[in-house]
Amino acid sequence: MSNPTDVAFQDAAQVALYAPYCNGINRENMLDLALQLLARGQVSGQRHLRFGEPHFFVLIWQAGSSPLELSTCEMSFPRIPEVLYSFNVPTHQLVLWLMDLIQAKVDGGEPDLPENFWRWLLVGETPPT
Repeated sequence: MSNPTDVAFQDAAQVALYAPYCNGINRENMLDLALQLLARGQVSGQRHLRFGEPHFFVLIWQAGSSPLELSTCEMSFPRIPEVLYSFNVPTHQLVLWLMDLIQAKVDGGEPDLPENFWRWLLVGETPPT
């Protein structure tokens, strides 16, 4: 059984490790929540388009052990099983996207990944640093 103090120390250490890459000084709470989500290895949500039904997605990953290490990811769409995206990204970039997804939910929006994720995935636009 884990000691709560040890868990809190590990969480704080993770936040400190990722903070320089993820604007953690200004968004520490979102970073902490995103790192908890990162440990789960999966998130689901929905992408709303201007017209039509939302596209439900599932993103799974094997996270890298440090911010610059690559995470291996797969994105699928349960209603469109033939569409599958596989990709690798630096783990800190995945954490940034998760932070934005959490922020959208906190702000009362749908559980969706940020616009810069979709532009990167679909057209190869480089995410902002």
